[in-house]
Amino acid sequence: MRGVAEVQVISVVSRRSNSGKTTVIEHLVAELAGRGYRVATIKHIPKENFTIDREGSDSWKHARAGAGAVVALSPGEAAFILKTSGEMGVAEVLKKLRSLGEYDFVLIEGFRKESFPKIVAARSEEDARSLVDDSTIAVSGVIAGREGVPDLGVPVIDATRHAGKLADLLESEELRVKSALSKLPKLDCGDCGSESCLQMAERIARGEKSFNDCVVLSAGRSVEILISGRRVPIGSFVQGFVRGVVLGMLSSLKRAEAEAGDVVEIRVRV
Repeated sequence: MRGVAEVQVISVVSRRSNSGKTTVIEHLVAELAGRGYRVATIKHIPKENFTIDREGSDSWKHARAGAGAVVALSPGEAAFILKTSGEMGVAEVLKKLRSLGEYDFVLIEGFRKESFPKIVAARSEEDARSLVDDSTIAVSGVIAGREGVPDLGVPVIDATRHAGKLADLLESEELRVKSALSKLPKLDCGDCGSESCLQMAERIARGEKSFNDCVVLSAGRSVEILISGRRVPIGSFVQGFVRGVVLGMLSSLKRAEAEAGDVVEIRVRV
């Protein structure tokens, strides 16, 4: 078993359905598993009232009766079904996944708004160009099986024929850099001594720096700003400013006393 230093999270995204996301993941999982890596996958299903369970089954009846978690066990499989009031964020899913076991790679199908290193599955050049950015490591999917694909700025690899080449990219330093960059605030503040977050990510990938050297990340999270579940990076100064403003506002309101240890939530719908 080859193993990697820490779990690498890669998303496979597309602009539209039937672009080849599932096919890319299927072949990539087989290739990585064949190389001895431990692989987990996450599938985004944005459908209201969707359940993986089967209506009328015993486990379905357990959930209908009010069970918050249902575990179905068989000799070769353990299925965990967690009932939620809303869609669980990717960060929370990854946290729960880590509690189930150790994995070298987590491949996510969907969630294209997340900042993980990604493989773009596309049907056309237009689709690919609309999604390719600095976090993209390759383009695959339907377009990769055609002849004469134009230069898209990243490798174009057909996962059905060359899954090994995709897996090679996932083993490369480039992925480690993109993975590190996805966890940095991308403010290019320079407070860490690096000229940019990209340079900091390169140093982290080489083992010269750690995430603890990032001033923004090391400031902690006494104040968090999230937009539709996506965390906005803020430094210690902004955290202190926002905290002071919010607590000052609360002190002027009736029945809004906040004590030590309380968590204050303010939701603004745009």
